[in-house]
Amino acid sequence: MAENNIVRSFENFFQGWLNRREQYHQELIQAITIHGTSSEESEIRNRELIIRVLNHYGEYYTAKTRITREDVFLLFCPPWLSSFEHSYLWLTGFRPLLAFRLISTYDLELSEDQSQRINSLQEEIRREMQQLTDILVALAEDIGHVQNGITVHLDSTMDIFKTSMEALVQCADYLRRRTLVKILEILSSSQAVKFLATVIQYQLSIRRYGQRRYGEQQRPNVDQQDNSA
Repeated sequence: MAENNIVRSFENFFQGWLNRREQYHQELIQAITIHGTSSEESEIRNRELIIRVLNHYGEYYTAKTRITREDVFLLFCPPWLSSFEHSYLWLTGFRPLLAFRLISTYDLELSEDQSQRINSLQEEIRREMQQLTDILVALAEDIGHVQNGITVHLDSTMDIFKTSMEALVQCADYLRRRTLVKILEILSSSQAVKFLATVIQYQLSIRRYGQRRYGEQQRPNVDQQDNSA
């Protein structure tokens, strides 16, 4: 019952958040296509829009942090995502390196200096991702040893494991957010608008495809589960 309440609460938030994300995507597309305004006006408009989009993603991470504290393991196979979306997860969220692949796919007309800074940042993020992955593997091996009977203090060990996983997920989310902010610091405002539009479009495409292909595999309605219990 407790898990159902957690899921229901987050799904209600998430659906509204997704709807607002689509609205921001439309605003980003509009900002890209608008002509006839001065460069100063465009700069102000773009910067304001970028801040609003970042704040929107901040709302998601705030809500996710609450679930991390309540049931971190739920986030490794979240029922509000399709099986297809699950395949894109790394430590309960998107892979930070994906952002760099989108930059290379979408022609942002980077300067030589920007390209060098992006490449340097990419290597930095790659190393930090590997460090977090190594920690996850080590934690999984430790809990495997517990299950093989090496320790008899299972309850206390599981509590430590849960706390470690919560910290690991929060570190991964911090890395995701930092990656996005660092990239935006390198880009001009017009490049940043194009980049954010590309990121959201990619996320929308994954979700829509997952819903079309795996929609029938989604879990039953939570209320139906409650009624059948």
